[in-house]
Amino acid sequence: MKRLNQTGSHLIAGLLLVAVVGVIGFAGYKVVQSQKTSTTGTTTASTTAPKAIKSKADLSQANKALDASATQLNSTLNDSAFNADLTSML
Repeated sequence: MKRLNQTGSHLIAGLLLVAVVGVIGFAGYKVVQSQKTSTTGTTTASTTAPKAIKSKADLSQANKALDASATQLNSTLNDSAFNADLTSML
């Protein structure tokens, strides 16, 4: 029986493995980058508050921002739906 020369088959398998790992790595990199840009692009209602409270005026401004957030949150909550959900779970 005549044997075929198969010395290049390991090289092809290795190159294929490197290509697959590269594609998976690139896809993972793109997913991480898209998550970073989506989280940094969001804004919240507290952006008017100062980053560090150094004076009484800063404290007053932070308090107003928190009160506005609480008012907005309370207006969006539905107590009856919450109570119904709790009752159904019990």
